[in-house]
Order: sequence, then structure tokens, then C-alpha cells
Amino acid sequence: MNTTKISCTIVYIIFMLGTFYTIGNVSQFFDVNSFIFVIVVGGLYAFSVKGENTYIQKFGDGTVRAGWLGSLIGVVAILGSPVFAGSISDLEALGAALAIASLTILYGYFFKLGSIILD
Repeated sequence: MNTTKISCTIVYIIFMLGTFYTIGNVSQFFDVNSFIFVIVVGGLYAFSVKGENTYIQKFGDGTVRAGWLGSLIGVVAILGSPVFAGSISDLEALGAALAIASLTILYGYFFKLGSIILD
């Protein structure tokens, strides 16, 4: 890994954080549980899958898969909740839950693009 790749990765992270800041309400893009889920599953994927790819490439692939898996888990949880069933009419809670379910996909592709830059 050379300094150019590290520099490009740092610029990528700063660019993404700047984009979140420009959109406003930066806190809506951060959820610790979603972040940890994607990191852990991506790490497990990187160390358990055999192949010719580097650990960084396998980690990036694993985070994308973890993102989609986390999103599916979130959607199933939403569909099984009383909010979706109609017993409670709280659309604000439903919107927030859908946003959290979507964050795992965002994190997965964020790390995938970062791994492409690093590798």
C-alpha cells in the first residue's frame, strides 16, 4: 500500500463526510448498530472466504453483502412491527426505521468503494 492510495482514501472519506454535512442533519447518516453489523460481517467474510483476492477486496465484497443482509433484516423487522400492521399510525417512526434499514447498504458500498481505492 503506497501513500497515493492512502491519500486518495482520506480524500474519499473527507468528500463523503462533506457530502453528508452539505445535505444537512449529519446525525441521520450514523447508526452505531448498523455500522458495527457491516464491519463485523465484512471482517468475518474477509477471513473466512478463500480465493485469490486480497483481504481488502474480500472485506469490501463482504461489506456489500452485509449491507444488503442488514437491510433485509431491518425490512423484516419493520414489516413485523405494529407500526406497519396499522395498529399504530406513526408514519414518522416508520420513516426513521426505513432510513436505519437503508444505512447498512450505504455503509456496505462506502466500504466497498474505499477498498477499491486502497487495493
